[in-house]
Amino acid sequence: MVYYMKMKTDTPYCFRKMPDTHFGVDIFLKSDLYCGTALRRHWHEHLQFYYFISGSAFLDCGNRTFTAVQGDVVIINSCEPHFMESLSDDLSFYIVRIDLPFLFSSQADLCQTKFLVPLSQNRITFCNLIRGDIRVSDCISGMITEFMSGVLGYELAVKSGIYRLIVLLLRGHIGKILSGRDFTCRQESLKRFDRVLDHIGSHYEERITAGTMAQMAHVTLCYFCRVFRQITGRTMTEYVNAIRLEKSAEYLEQSALSVTEIALRCGFDSVNYYSRLFRRTYHSSPSAFRKSGTPRTTLTAATGQPALS
Repeated sequence: MVYYMKMKTDTPYCFRKMPDTHFGVDIFLKSDLYCGTALRRHWHEHLQFYYFISGSAFLDCGNRTFTAVQGDVVIINSCEPHFMESLSDDLSFYIVRIDLPFLFSSQADLCQTKFLVPLSQNRITFCNLIRGDIRVSDCISGMITEFMSGVLGYELAVKSGIYRLIVLLLRGHIGKILSGRDFTCRQESLKRFDRVLDHIGSHYEERITAGTMAQMAHVTLCYFCRVFRQITGRTMTEYVNAIRLEKSAEYLEQSALSVTEIALRCGFDSVNYYSRLFRRTYHSSPSAFRKSGTPRTTLTAATGQPALS
């Protein structure tokens, strides 16, 4: 039951396996996210691009927020926490996923050591939003065309396009270059909080305190609260409540349990408090939500699993 996940592969939304494990690139069109649908905050190790064809979306990448529209390119750096919410019913964008190590040669060379390895380690990061750079958008568009054509040699064309794209980004859109120490600190923070996030996702019905989670991460309470918000974009209370609310929505849709039973089963001590939070999130009371069959607005971030399972 994971709400916030470190992911190496993406399935239903962009959470799916690479179609060919020997070719570390996947490109596909996403056009079924209605207005208000949200992709949970998560991170993964591959480099990812969104190329927007129509509509608009709100994004939070590494706690930098912006709105992307038609023609924009959004870059999700390796191990960068990100969240997206559709702002229109006509949202359509291509997702380009690149497993950077697939670009490595069997014998390390200067290009690999100087550029590709730091990129794969997230020591070099790119600006998240690229707008108005025709060379970048044309490069990505060409990669998409080649990939979708499937004609002989398309793999070479796509791979060469990736090298070209990296050059364009290095020359015009570098966000940050981390020192070895900064990189190590960032990776350690993510690893420390993996256990915490997994625990919250699988024990949401129990009493969870920031103090207990700070002890689990072996950090001070002050440090825990600050870094938890940096990683998830929420306080721990907001994060835990969000998990409980979505699980309650699942129970409302799929079970005959009463609202009180659902609230208690999902970890809420007060039914009134649960109802207020539910109305604030879903703009409906739990009972009305159950009767209307309103679809939830948060997509699961699990691989091949039901929501929050």
